[in-house]
Amino acid sequence: MKLSGKDLVIVLIALVVAVWAGLRIASETMTLPIMVGGILLCVIVAHVSPVRFNPLVLGLLIAGYVLGNRGFAQLSISGSLPLFPAELGIAATLTVLLWRCAREKKLPWRNDFLNWALIFWIAVSTVRLPLDARTYGAMALRDYAMVYYALFFFVAQEAFASDAGRRWARRCLLAGTAMLPLLYGAFSLWPDFFLGTLTVRGLPLIYFKGDLAGTFMSVGALVWFIVFERGKSPWRWLAVAISLGLVAAMLATENRAAMLALAAGVAVMLIGGRWRFAAALVSAGAVAVVAILFWAQTTGRPWEKTPLHGISQRVVSIVDFQGARDYSSAEGAESKGDNNRFRAIWWETVVDETVAANPWTGLGYGHDLAEGFLRAYYADSSDQFTTRSPHNLLLSIFARTGVAGLGAFMILCTAMLFRTWKVSREDSRRSRERLIDTGEWTGPQWKSGAWCCVWAIFTSACFGVVLEGPMGAVVFWILLGAAAASSNGGAPKGDEAKENAK
Repeated sequence: MKLSGKDLVIVLIALVVAVWAGLRIASETMTLPIMVGGILLCVIVAHVSPVRFNPLVLGLLIAGYVLGNRGFAQLSISGSLPLFPAELGIAATLTVLLWRCAREKKLPWRNDFLNWALIFWIAVSTVRLPLDARTYGAMALRDYAMVYYALFFFVAQEAFASDAGRRWARRCLLAGTAMLPLLYGAFSLWPDFFLGTLTVRGLPLIYFKGDLAGTFMSVGALVWFIVFERGKSPWRWLAVAISLGLVAAMLATENRAAMLALAAGVAVMLIGGRWRFAAALVSAGAVAVVAILFWAQTTGRPWEKTPLHGISQRVVSIVDFQGARDYSSAEGAESKGDNNRFRAIWWETVVDETVAANPWTGLGYGHDLAEGFLRAYYADSSDQFTTRSPHNLLLSIFARTGVAGLGAFMILCTAMLFRTWKVSREDSRRSRERLIDTGEWTGPQWKSGAWCCVWAIFTSACFGVVLEGPMGAVVFWILLGAAAASSNGGAPKGDEAKENAK
């Protein structure tokens, strides 16, 4: 077989890379060979599948963070360099995006309110980074991660402009959330296996953070119910069972932020005239209440010892901002009053410190936002405290970048609200028109479903450490990019034809 000049060059390069990798592995230097091998594997898979490189990587990141959570986030191919999945993913996909944009002579963003609002926020939030990096070093870059993770938005917006890319992202999210309750349950039952045996470089491969696991279950409940609404086969009722099962699993995590996340997603559905999921939740909840009360009555179990009492107290505690009520009698809600005081004191301390020191541009990246809080809340404790965020994204932004950064972020939130309203109302209008024309009702479009997921995660981020770390931030910005891509009308016809021809 005669090789062309191009094929011969590729073979020679492959031979050089193979020899180089073999020498590195022989000398027990594994970092670069693993990195190059992983990139080449993704390239090969993307070449032989209908999904291009960037959608492939983004989908795998979604599944990885949903199923692996904190464990997946701290995986590193190097013991000394911060080469984590988020950083490797953004470096690889952003490079591909910039190369493609240069080749096609186009910008890596779109000319609309949402894109420019995000660019403005990133620019404002980056102004003080050089000064903070000189003062705090690597710690400043660590805190700045909540800003540079937003670059995933631009990658996802381009990657999911095609139907094939969006289908891949949906499948990764659906598969990940469907398996999440099983893995979370196993992690709760056998933590020693996950933390001590299933490890990489001594670090657990799967390590769940309760609030994030609950939030992802809420997101899964939303997307699986949309599968039911859009389906026509009898198997679509399985999607309802999975959706309600995810709601039950979310409640079992005893996390209130996840409950609010689900409520936010349902609210977006209702804005678009989608009441079926809310009705399903009310109906299933009524059946569960009757069943639990019957069980309690027949077994003589007191009300305070039923799951209903714990859930009701967790709901009540959401509006008990100062933690003044006593929740000691509620199973699973005993610490909610302390958690509320914990947040209230930290939030007040952060606001007072920022206003006193530098309200306009903030305290900067690298500044310890917990120092003043620890003096007020843990004055007599000598335990190590590693959390750096006050469990509220908006306050984290205000503390790091002041009024300037928070104002820019609120502009971004306004753009998100406008786009969500527009997409939800258009979705509702199209369904009504189809119902009138054909007598057939269609479920919500996936683009409105993506916005439900975006607002669910954002709501959770206002009550926990979600978007400051990669576990929630990467998934959030990817889903926001996917929502923006689909609500902008998808890819140009030429790009779509190329994608489907692969």
